Order: sequence, then structure tokens, then C-alpha cells
Amino acid sequence: MNRQFQAKVILASLANLLVLSYIVYLTGHDFLFFVFFFIPVALCGWYLGRLSVVCMAILSGVSWCILDILSLHEYPSELVRYANSLICFLAFAIIGLLMQRLRSSLNEQVVVRQELEKTLEELKRSTQDARKLQSQLQVVCAWTKRINIEGRWVALDEFLTNTLNTKITYGVSPEAMQAVLDNAEKAGTPQTA
Repeated sequence: MNRQFQAKVILASLANLLVLSYIVYLTGHDFLFFVFFFIPVALCGWYLGRLSVVCMAILSGVSWCILDILSLHEYPSELVRYANSLICFLAFAIIGLLMQRLRSSLNEQVVVRQELEKTLEELKRSTQDARKLQSQLQVVCAWTKRINIEGRWVALDEFLTNTLNTKITYGVSPEAMQAVLDNAEKAGTPQTA
């Protein structure tokens, strides 16, 4: 998001807060405009980060407190006015942070969806390749055990790793091990003439 857009969001939020504050000042405490103070905080939460949300929540809370003082609203104690202003600030901050988290969550979902689509496309391609290999007759050299892939003779381990994307390791089968032991035994026994 570029700086010019961020500046526009901040200016729109501040303008909204000023207009709303003026309307609340004109109407006094008889009309409850509390819910409209969420708009500038929500704008900052949706388009900007947490710092802007907290700053706008503070501005909204201070504005609410000043407007409450200017409206000459009577409270049993002055502490109630400031407690109400603190509650307003907390409500503004919570809504702004929730909006910011909602936007972040939606962006994360878009990224995950794109990764899922990419993975599904790779799976589809791999499945098509496997089906193509399954449908074709595979020619294997009887002597070298190489496989013919589109006119090119490839070692079996190369075919498994490059074409089928499998990981391989090497070991010795029991039959081969027995043959090696038998050959070693024959080589170790002296032959009599």
C-alpha cells in the first residue's frame, strides 16, 4: 500500500472524526452518536496498521470526552465522565483492532487459497504424467536395466527421481547378499587339484 493511499485514509478518517464531532457538538448529549465514532477507527483498522488504530482510537476517545464536557452533561461525579471516556476509547480500540485482524485474516486466506490452487495444479500435472506413464508400455533393457523414455535410455534410479519425483536410497536384497557370501566363501576355500 503506497504512502499516498495511506495519507488519504488518514485524512478521510480525521475528516470523518471532525464532522462527526461537530454534529455531536450541535446535537448535544440527547442524541447518541457513539456508534458513528467507530467509522474512522474501522477505516484505519481496515487499511492501515495497529499503530494507526490506536492513535485514531485515542483521538476518538479524547474527542468524545471533550464533546461530553462541552455538552454540559451532568454526572453524579466527574469520575463517571472520565470512566465513560475510557470505556469509549477501549471500545474504539477493540473495534479497530478487530477490523485490522479481519483484514489480515482475509489476506492470509487469499494467500493460502493461491498456494492451494498452485499445489492442486502441480498434483493435477503429476497425476496426468503418472497416468501417461501407466498407459504406455515401458521398455527396459534386459542387460543394463535402463528404461527407454521418449527415445532416451535412462537409468532406473534417474527415472524414479526425475520423472516420478520419488526419493530413493540403496540397499542389498537378501538374494544378492547370499550370492556375495557364496562367492566369498568359494574364493576363500582352497581348491585341490
